[in-house]
Amino acid sequence: MNSGQATAPVFVQPISSCAVLHGEVARFHAILSGSPPPYVRWFHNRHPVRPDKNVVFHFDEATGAATLIIVDAFAEHAGQYTCTATNTAGDAATSSISSWTENIKPSFTKKLKFQSVLEGDPVELRCKLVAFPQPTILWFQNNRAIPKEQRRRICTDSRAHLHTSCLVIDSIREKDSGSYKVMALNSEGSAESTASLLGEFPGKTSSKEPPQHRIRHSFEPQSRTRAIQIMRGELVDTLVPPTGTTSSMTPSDTGGQAKAESFVQPQRDVHFQQMT
Repeated sequence: MNSGQATAPVFVQPISSCAVLHGEVARFHAILSGSPPPYVRWFHNRHPVRPDKNVVFHFDEATGAATLIIVDAFAEHAGQYTCTATNTAGDAATSSISSWTENIKPSFTKKLKFQSVLEGDPVELRCKLVAFPQPTILWFQNNRAIPKEQRRRICTDSRAHLHTSCLVIDSIREKDSGSYKVMALNSEGSAESTASLLGEFPGKTSSKEPPQHRIRHSFEPQSRTRAIQIMRGELVDTLVPPTGTTSSMTPSDTGGQAKAESFVQPQRDVHFQQMT
């Protein structure tokens, strides 16, 4: 490298795409030049790559070698990788694509969650999953497919093996409450996630209480026994309650008076007495 004059970074050997199996090591390697030595950064799907126990990157100023190593690669690491180099004279970048050589059955990494929303408020149901090839994603409410409409929108974003899908409802209504399910299907299989959405509607009740009825029992005699007596030459016609128990009256029915005891009225015999 020329130390006397500043030169913009140049990638002599750009990084190349790679294809790996799950759990294998993924390596990205590039060689660049530039003076003073450039500042090197790595990006995954336009997001900065952060070093951790699974991701390591290194830049050797002497050789100009820039390396990114993913120790245990899996589906979320698939996508576009970019290496940028910057110094006082300029900048440069190179990109490549990482992919997997095997298909992946859909599997949710972030499932739907229960939500409670006030009437008129917006709500978003969101999930994340991995799958390859790209899955077909379907949404259901109470086991019925959700139709396309302006008020309820389904959005799906796919980046290599990683997919995000969400259902957006602009203004919650009473009919929006219920059980929601998202299903992902591809050639390797299917997976689903389910959660409930509860709409809160102040001043409304979900069910009405049954009307209260006060039941009062009364005794209605179905027959009367007529007793006939002949006394002193006159015919006396007397009405007698039927055999059985009469109804009792409680203090609430009699204005607070004592309870009347039930009684049994026996049948009366009819006597004919000859008067002399």
